[in-house]
Amino acid sequence: MKKSLLFALCCLLTCIASALVKPATVFCDHMVLQRQMQVPVWGTGTPGEKVTVSFDNQTVDATVDADGRWKLHLAPMEANANPQTLEITSNGGESFAFTDVLVGEVWLCSGQSNMEMPLWTDNPRWRNINGDKFAAVGGNPLIRVARMVPYKWLPLPSADFPMAWNVLTPENAPSFSAVAFFFGHRLQQELDVPIGLITSHWGGTRIEPWTPPCGFDSVPEVADIAHWVNARIPGHPEYFALIDKTRAILTEWQTAFNQAAVANQPLPSAPVFPEELAPMNSHQQATALYNSMIYPFVPFAIRGAIWYQGCSNLGDGEIYRQKMQALFNGWKLVFENPELKFYFVQLAPFNYGGNGLALPIIWEAQEQFCKDNEPQVGMAVINDIGDYGDIHPHNKKPVGERLANLALNRTYGRDDLKPDFPRPASCTFDGPSCILTFANVTEWKSTAPDGTPSANDFEVAGLDGIFVHPNTVEMDGTTLKVTLPDGGKIFQVRYLWLQTVTSTLFNENGLPMGAFRFSQPVTEEDLQNALSNQTLVYKIDLCQAGIQRGKPANYLVDNSASIQGKVKRVTYFLRATDKQSDTQWMLVGMDAFTQDATKIGIPTAVSGASFQQKVQNLTVVTNAPGVASKTYSEGNIEFFPNNYHVTAKLNLPGNNGGIYDFDDSPGSPLDGYGAMQVHAFTDKLTLFAFNNFTAGTIADFGFGNSTGDHPDWTFSKNLSNYESVLLEVYVALE
Repeated sequence: MKKSLLFALCCLLTCIASALVKPATVFCDHMVLQRQMQVPVWGTGTPGEKVTVSFDNQTVDATVDADGRWKLHLAPMEANANPQTLEITSNGGESFAFTDVLVGEVWLCSGQSNMEMPLWTDNPRWRNINGDKFAAVGGNPLIRVARMVPYKWLPLPSADFPMAWNVLTPENAPSFSAVAFFFGHRLQQELDVPIGLITSHWGGTRIEPWTPPCGFDSVPEVADIAHWVNARIPGHPEYFALIDKTRAILTEWQTAFNQAAVANQPLPSAPVFPEELAPMNSHQQATALYNSMIYPFVPFAIRGAIWYQGCSNLGDGEIYRQKMQALFNGWKLVFENPELKFYFVQLAPFNYGGNGLALPIIWEAQEQFCKDNEPQVGMAVINDIGDYGDIHPHNKKPVGERLANLALNRTYGRDDLKPDFPRPASCTFDGPSCILTFANVTEWKSTAPDGTPSANDFEVAGLDGIFVHPNTVEMDGTTLKVTLPDGGKIFQVRYLWLQTVTSTLFNENGLPMGAFRFSQPVTEEDLQNALSNQTLVYKIDLCQAGIQRGKPANYLVDNSASIQGKVKRVTYFLRATDKQSDTQWMLVGMDAFTQDATKIGIPTAVSGASFQQKVQNLTVVTNAPGVASKTYSEGNIEFFPNNYHVTAKLNLPGNNGGIYDFDDSPGSPLDGYGAMQVHAFTDKLTLFAFNNFTAGTIADFGFGNSTGDHPDWTFSKNLSNYESVLLEVYVALE
């Protein structure tokens, strides 16, 4: 009996203690509050209890709501370097007094390991150049830092994080983020106000874990991630909908299982449990770090954020732009600051291995995100201070200072600073040349030996998609003229389009030009001229092919046996004319995926062709609706005679395992349905598809994604809609 009473008393005391008024953990001694903005102050307590906050000659009250939460706002304040005390009291008797509180500018500093890299450690590979010297003189009583350590991740948001604010001293500076250190010091020196820096970073992390659910909800292109997130949130409509659906499926299966067991019949396989409802198992999963390392100080008043991340999303390609948009949108919402500033670092060159063109696509995605959100967003280009052999460049001082200059110019009105890198403004194609004009440059400075633009930094291509260095790059003031070496017609130009390149062109402020590319529209006449320089291997009308199982395709032209030399590029040209005599055409070129010319045509079983893989330097030129003429660093092909199913083979990002799309798996039988498909998987796009080869007029064919149930045209049975579909296969030889 005594034990029961004691247990009940402990439970009662626990409940009382948990209901006491308590401010959010971000409110501590030595903190900096944001100037010139309303400052939220919030916490938890007993419903109905009155809370009073006093600071800077203000006294503001709030009442704890039915959910046990309270929040109020201090009116905007001017910067104040004189220490003050923030007092929080309640009519229940609780009181808090946070001392040495300043008012100034507050910034969040987040990302992965390049934001994490400290000023100094005993490890020579994990410290800033001369970081010990910077730390020794880096103490500043007007810079306060809050570090989100220890790192942790959570499946759902939690405000329970032991935060602390500290004055930046020579003793704690060595372990502090080098980028944040140099950023904060420059702001403090130039603005002469207190600076608060909250660092929340984790090496090797992707962008998705840092993004709140509302961020994913705001960007249609990442709806698949939004669904995965929302279906895991207890109480969310998508959570309830998935539970109801799963319950119905399991109930149906259980009934069928019991019936089969009683009847001694084969038992049905258990249904697949939805991955959305499975427990989170990694800090790399969407929202996992937001829940633990951002949410605890939401919605603390901050001016903005600096961000250095992207290496872990290298394989994302163009969709990284949308993921950055989701992060930015989400942070603006959760911090209740639609004017939130966001300045980030474009990744430095580095030899990642593998596809050397993947990094330029991320560079392009980062720059386009910046353009989409200027002037609220700015990008620091650092391709001049990278290290091809070290993913963590050790000179973080210019990184932090370039971010600070963006903030000083765009946020704080320092028009005398020019923080923007040279950016191409226009590209005019003129036969064998193109003329480039630029913004943010009045005078070029070159590090090339002769002081002129280096032709090796540029690449140009004709319609064949084969890039070569230009013959010349001529400078006329700030305008550049780039010319094809063979005098042919130029269709594409790109600059620094490789992971291991460093800019040799700088503006008058010493800022490097970043990677870029341009292309021009193409006519069918251009196509024919370009194809005349390549070797025709196969020609066939798919509507008249009459392909039979166990037999080769009936090509109108078959030159495969006569191809001699190394194949550099493979090009597919299709011209489809429908029953209304409307013609659509598409040219798709790629780096050679095989040297066997007998295996680049229709992948019938007898051909021995079977390719389920990525391809490099994918060039698309077309007039087909819904497909853009553009170049991708990589795509993928599904060329095989097999039956196939929806399970992903390559685990490409964005694949939908419930439909036939750009990432399916071949199966049995070998001589089955068959697929000849080319995809731009970064856009979740089928470029062209020819399936079910032996089905005659009910085979599948289409350009772009099908509007039916399956984007890759599987089961569309629509070849009879066309009078002819002429397929020509070409190769370019070295």
